[in-house]
Amino acid sequence: LRFEVDQGRLIKLDLEKNVHILTGLIKLFLRELSSPLIPWATIEKLVDAYHRMSTITDQKQKEKSIETVGQIISTIQQANKDSLFFLLEHLYAVSEFSDVNQMNIENLAMMLGPTLSWTEDLTNMTNMASMMIK
Repeated sequence: LRFEVDQGRLIKLDLEKNVHILTGLIKLFLRELSSPLIPWATIEKLVDAYHRMSTITDQKQKEKSIETVGQIISTIQQANKDSLFFLLEHLYAVSEFSDVNQMNIENLAMMLGPTLSWTEDLTNMTNMASMMIK
């Protein structure tokens, strides 16, 4: 299937019914990018912002923290941001059927999270799935 897609024969995607093959193709695409869809430095900033936000009880401060998250996300290159938003919209649609497909947000994060961002430092990779779930 990858060869067919690489040759521009995208109709083959519509014919494929095995969700595992299609998911594998997405994961392969993300792993083969020259740089991650979400830069590792951005992931670290988002996790820090999440930790700070989780301790805030004041609504105005929470809104300011949400703005900070938006500012962090705005630093991602536009093509990456567009791809990420498209992928997240699709994954949200998948999660809407989690009672049938068992792919809730946590499972989707564990499955795709490590392919969305990576670092050369393997010690940081240990907690990738838990970071993506948060």
